[in-house]
Amino acid sequence: MSGLAVAVLLAFVGCVAAQGADAPLPVLGITPTVSGLIARARADNPRLLAEAARVESAHGDAAAVEGFYDTAISAASGFAEGALRLPGSALPGVAPAEAWVVETAASRPLRQGVRLRASLARWDSIGGGANPDSGTVAGLSVEKPLLRDRGFATQRLDAEAAAQGADRARAWRLAVWQETCHTVIRAYTDWLAAHAELTESLAASDRVTRLLRETEARVALDATPAYQLAAARMEVAFRQDERLQAEAALRSARIRIEELVGGALADDALPEPLAGELRRWADRCAASGRDSPVALAIPDRPEWLAAAAAAAQADTRVRRAREDLKSDLSLVAGVGMRLNNEPGPRGDSDLAWEAGVVWRRPLGYDAERARAAAREADARAARADLTAVAIAAAAEYERARAAFTAACGRLESVDRAVVEARAGLDAEAERFKLGEGRSRLVLDAQKDLSSANRRANAAAAETIRAFTDLARAAGASFAPLDAQP
Repeated sequence: MSGLAVAVLLAFVGCVAAQGADAPLPVLGITPTVSGLIARARADNPRLLAEAARVESAHGDAAAVEGFYDTAISAASGFAEGALRLPGSALPGVAPAEAWVVETAASRPLRQGVRLRASLARWDSIGGGANPDSGTVAGLSVEKPLLRDRGFATQRLDAEAAAQGADRARAWRLAVWQETCHTVIRAYTDWLAAHAELTESLAASDRVTRLLRETEARVALDATPAYQLAAARMEVAFRQDERLQAEAALRSARIRIEELVGGALADDALPEPLAGELRRWADRCAASGRDSPVALAIPDRPEWLAAAAAAAQADTRVRRAREDLKSDLSLVAGVGMRLNNEPGPRGDSDLAWEAGVVWRRPLGYDAERARAAAREADARAARADLTAVAIAAAAEYERARAAFTAACGRLESVDRAVVEARAGLDAEAERFKLGEGRSRLVLDAQKDLSSANRRANAAAAETIRAFTDLARAAGASFAPLDAQP
């Protein structure tokens, strides 16, 4: 993605964020039961626990990078014969020929961009020469990178990338938290809808059972033909079938909630809902959506935060890879002093110093160039992912807003249908009592009322789901900050 496209995207996101920055949080109308379920999920949901562990791991990785500045100690001991030392020898070069040497050293990188090294060496002559002797030499040296890793750029970039990785892990944990809260609310809505369906099934069964008894009584009095019993008995069997289906759906909804919260629930954790709870909750959601429309704020979406952190981390890793394409040029300087031996026969000084420049580089930079190309491809992919998140969030919000508007309209329509269905049932029941109607007509009117009630319950549940989806799509939090995981 070009730099211009990134700038346009960020400007778009900034405008959207400004529109939603001062918008009030949606009133979700969450009941104490839902709050308790969310609290249980926060403690026991395995996905949340896994994300918390990943955040801990990311923070550990970030802390490990800071270990670059720890002091390192080393020790070496060995025998050397001959005054000449091998270039780059691991043994100290402070002893005369045929001597046993022991050296200890400590080095520490300083945040000013230099490496400090202090050392102490002890040598003992064992060759039996004319001047068997021993001595102790102390030294102090500094090294300052001038090109590659100047100012310890690699460590700073690694630390920046690790911090961005921690930001990404925290954002994903928040995304899983938001998704868990959203899913728990929807699952509880499904449980309420299943409970309302069972209640309606029981009410329908009761209505048809009463009609069957009334029909049997009228048949016994020869006021109604016996053939009308067949339809009533059939409907009783159908209502029993519906009740069994509703009970199974209710158990399934409870199992789904237990799956989300991370284990079996006690009976008091999911108490019997109050009469009309589903509809009251739907009305609160509809009123909140009308009175305080939820504005889209893409930067509040944790998926956006995670993708933005991933894009920033990818850019940092590009700079880190480019750092490896530089030659390693360092300025080194040091001073040494003999502590306890006499000067040599030529009157050598007890103090010495050195200064110089060290240069190193790979011959072809093949690995470094390939690594830099790979990191640049990662950065392009991360920026494309960021754009995809923004587009998906905007589309999800528009779909959720359309679904919420339609759900609120359904609430008004089904209310009128319930009123008319109840009036029709009352009229047919009265005609049947007067001997002017048939049981089949009453049964049809009962089914119309049951159908209208079920549609009303479904519309109420869909309104809650739609408003919850809208709040999530807009980036609103489902719980106060002190309840975040």
